[in-house]
Amino acid sequence: MQIIGCYAQTELGHGSNVQGLETTATFDPKTDEFVLNSPPLTSSKWWPGGLGKAATHTVAFASLITDGKDHGVNGFIVQLRNLDDHLPLPGITVGDIGMKFGNGAYNSMDNGVLRFDNVRIPRDQMLMRVAQVTREGKYVQSNVP
Repeated sequence: MQIIGCYAQTELGHGSNVQGLETTATFDPKTDEFVLNSPPLTSSKWWPGGLGKAATHTVAFASLITDGKDHGVNGFIVQLRNLDDHLPLPGITVGDIGMKFGNGAYNSMDNGVLRFDNVRIPRDQMLMRVAQVTREGKYVQSNVP
């Protein structure tokens, strides 16, 4: 129970419309890293279960950008909190979304909000089954059906 994960796709401004996601993961070939950003408020990851208080890591979905070209949405494994003190890592804003409307049944759920501000992650933290990014920054699609 040292690593607790969640799935962060849904955004405040777009719901589960994957093609409309505004969070970006831009590859930096100088450092072999992706830089994750949630520029407008509408790109905030909103509602993921377990994110508000418990999750230490997430699979976050973002638009994959290499050499200025958007290749569509891909998943990235991101550590959110320090494993020693559970505080958010630099560039990460994370928290509980608070009370939910209705009869209160959902208020027992740990639903959260997440934003990235120039968060750097290694290239190998990209989920690369369907597509890959080479060390040089070339985007390559897999032959996986």
